[in-house]
Amino acid sequence: MDLNVIKSYIPEMATQLLGFLIVFFILKKFAFASILGVIDARRNKIEHEFADIEKKKRDLEGLEKEYRGRLDKIEQEAREKIQEASKIGQNLAKDIQEAARLDAKRLFERTQADIEQEIAKGRLSLRNEIVEISTMMTEKVLREKLDAREQEKMVDKFLKELEKV
Repeated sequence: MDLNVIKSYIPEMATQLLGFLIVFFILKKFAFASILGVIDARRNKIEHEFADIEKKKRDLEGLEKEYRGRLDKIEQEAREKIQEASKIGQNLAKDIQEAARLDAKRLFERTQADIEQEIAKGRLSLRNEIVEISTMMTEKVLREKLDAREQEKMVDKFLKELEKV
């Protein structure tokens, strides 16, 4: 560019620069203070919010640790209760087994007593039948006054009849 053209722009540029400086000082005196105050207030608010967030984060971490501790304690108590219930169940099973064993023993003894009683009844009945049979045999022998050979035949015949019964 030409030097004359540049010289023609100098007064215009000086006017613009002077206008800019006047507007700058006016803004600085009246607007920048309030704008900077708003910016500072906003910065302080943001810093305060970040501090609150950090505090809440630490609080949440503390709560998380506390709840984890509580959960661990609850799990431990649950394990202990399960073990206790298992022991109670085992003791109950032993008691039931013992009661069943005693019942079986009593039933066996009762059955054995019943069998012995039935055997005694059978022996008594057998003895009564033997007495009756011997009485009948004696009666027949006495009525028939038989010789020894006929008596043997009669006894054999009688024994065969008894075997059939």
